[in-house]
Amino acid sequence: MKTSPRMPLLLACSLLLCLPAMSGAETPAKPARKEALKAELAKMEDAFCAMAKEKGILAAFEYFAAPDVAFVDTDPRRFRGLAAVRERMGPDQPGASLTWSAIFTDVSDDGTLGYNWGRYEWHGPGADGKERVRTGFFLTIWKRQPDRTWRYVMDNGTPDRPVPKSELPKEN
Repeated sequence: MKTSPRMPLLLACSLLLCLPAMSGAETPAKPARKEALKAELAKMEDAFCAMAKEKGILAAFEYFAAPDVAFVDTDPRRFRGLAAVRERMGPDQPGASLTWSAIFTDVSDDGTLGYNWGRYEWHGPGADGKERVRTGFFLTIWKRQPDRTWRYVMDNGTPDRPVPKSELPKEN
């Protein structure tokens, strides 16, 4: 049996087209699917905030954290997972509340990573006992877990600038 000179080329092209499926790689989400994933992730962020209001800030940050969560402001080389959450958040402060709302949400084409950013508002007692309010922007990075749930792997907040003089440390 004689083979066509194009046969090796056709075989190579066929193998290249099958590699993503054989490797287990996710295929890019279709536009409608991507929009559904974005809506799902936005709902997750809303549920995260709702739990912080209902059960406390630390409880919400612990519940929605991925097992490998890290924070850039608490040395991610030393603190990962729930230890990182507890190091960063500390215990809930009596009278403190934190609310936030996403302005923008997006997910990767393969639907495994997502992020949202928006505004936050923190209320709590100052050193003088008077209520302090801090506002700013937040960024949450989410990762789809093996059980198909979303858990955040990184969260960061940046206060509005300039910080009010009443919030600055007193000079000696």
